[in-house]
Amino acid sequence: MSLFTNLFSLKVPTKPSGKKEVVVLMGIAKFETEIRVEERHQAALEAICAPRKPRGVNRFETALLFSEEKKSEAKHLVRIEIRGKPVGYLNVEDSLAYRKNLLTLGKPDANGQCQAVIRGGWLSSDGRKGDYEVWLDLML
Repeated sequence: MSLFTNLFSLKVPTKPSGKKEVVVLMGIAKFETEIRVEERHQAALEAICAPRKPRGVNRFETALLFSEEKKSEAKHLVRIEIRGKPVGYLNVEDSLAYRKNLLTLGKPDANGQCQAVIRGGWLSSDGRKGDYEVWLDLML
């Protein structure tokens, strides 16, 4: 096809659907699944929960779970995001159970959504800071 044919054609190119389906996963409000929060995730959690308080926080949020598609040793991991910021990963055992859950639901390619609680992040009077932890309300 020529350039002019492409420019003036009535045929509208189809856009690939880049959005995955989101499956809402309900727990029993126990928040027993702790995720791996690395040092590099602490700044994101502080931005979500700021300002720090002497006793820390106990903040409820909605978490999104994304299966990693890498061809490395991280291929089984599930990345957790809160408010669009990566805050950690499920451990390998929980990642496999999560993926099995999605498979059982007939939605192996979907992203998950669940409730989360962010705890910690205290600030002492002498300036020391406690790490944040993230716990998910998931039935694995």
